[in-house]
Amino acid sequence: MTHYAADLHIHTLLSPCGELEMMPPLIIEVAKMAGLDLIGIADHNSCENAGAVMQAAEGSGIKVLPGMEVQSVEGVHLLCLFDSLVQAEAMQEAVYSSLINLAGTYKYIEDQFVVDSEGEFLKYCEKYIALPTSMDIDEVYERVMDIGGIMIPSHIDRQATGIIDVLGMIPETPDFDAFEISANITPADARLKIPSVGTKPLIQNSDAHWLNAIGQRRTIFHMEHRNVSEIRMACRSENGRRVQNA
Repeated sequence: MTHYAADLHIHTLLSPCGELEMMPPLIIEVAKMAGLDLIGIADHNSCENAGAVMQAAEGSGIKVLPGMEVQSVEGVHLLCLFDSLVQAEAMQEAVYSSLINLAGTYKYIEDQFVVDSEGEFLKYCEKYIALPTSMDIDEVYERVMDIGGIMIPSHIDRQATGIIDVLGMIPETPDFDAFEISANITPADARLKIPSVGTKPLIQNSDAHWLNAIGQRRTIFHMEHRNVSEIRMACRSENGRRVQNA
């Protein structure tokens, strides 16, 4: 097995809360400087910049998994990652169709920048991606699984958008492969404070909205390849794969 340093939760300037510096070439430059092998691009309810980051990563040695951070109708943030841009775009289609249509309300989209691999402006994303979708957690999970991705509840210890604060518990279903915790808590403390996580892996990512956050939180995956199937096997400790907190 090879150990891969991963930060699977990075936003670009497409996310309304993302800084303008979060452009594809700079994300890859900083990720390389941070010693990362694998990153996930997870803007809010959209993957429109994921392809540009994948292009920017060509020749860098960094593997990019395209995805998005979907907000369920309950208000829970869910990290959804895929192997291919085609898969991510299929999920985006479902997400976009479940968002409230605010076409023409440009004050809501002026901070949602779609760019190319060099960071050059292409257009505004005209979907109001800061809103929750109309899909509940189970539906998001089913769609992600049908497409061939992996879904991990984001920063479960956080208020407002973490699954614990929103639902008051971790539901029995879906059967999540792992949980993400924020930088505000250690894995050991999280297991003490949230015993319902059981023995599931607690992964750590930066949830970066600005460049110097990239790689500040990471997870080590021991696996053969850098793809969703291997990540899932590592989360389940299958066939020698495993997850290690950095």
